[in-house]
Amino acid sequence: MATVSDLVVASAQVKGGKLLIRNRRVFDEQIALLREGWELEVSVKRLRATRSQRFNRYYWSAVVHLLSEHTGYSPDEMHDFLKTRFIPKRVAVCDGNGVIQDELVLGGSTREMDNEEFAAYVEEICQWAAETLDVIIPGPEAGWM
Repeated sequence: MATVSDLVVASAQVKGGKLLIRNRRVFDEQIALLREGWELEVSVKRLRATRSQRFNRYYWSAVVHLLSEHTGYSPDEMHDFLKTRFIPKRVAVCDGNGVIQDELVLGGSTREMDNEEFAAYVEEICQWAAETLDVIIPGPEAGWM
């Protein structure tokens, strides 16, 4: 027996200005299980390839690990530092009149980066590490992946 889910997800493609849902029959079956009159939210988000698992392993095992060893910070602390330094996210709190009362810089996210964006992020870190800390981080071709 089929059960009702609060979330129905499908992948699709735009062709000729129309949305073509993959596995349309399964999608329609899931929609048919929803209750008549329910208010729903529909959103369409472009799917993008994220970075590879190999690239992610290189980042953690070479870049973060070597900098963590050099600085004495834990890998998670080093990762947070790198995100704040190289992909800063500024957050501001405003009063009722829209005047900024306080602000803070947090580290952005690497989660949605594709290989190209992540490569630029890692390259910037490696250059900074060499120039600022005299730490040479070998490239992924050195077997760190």
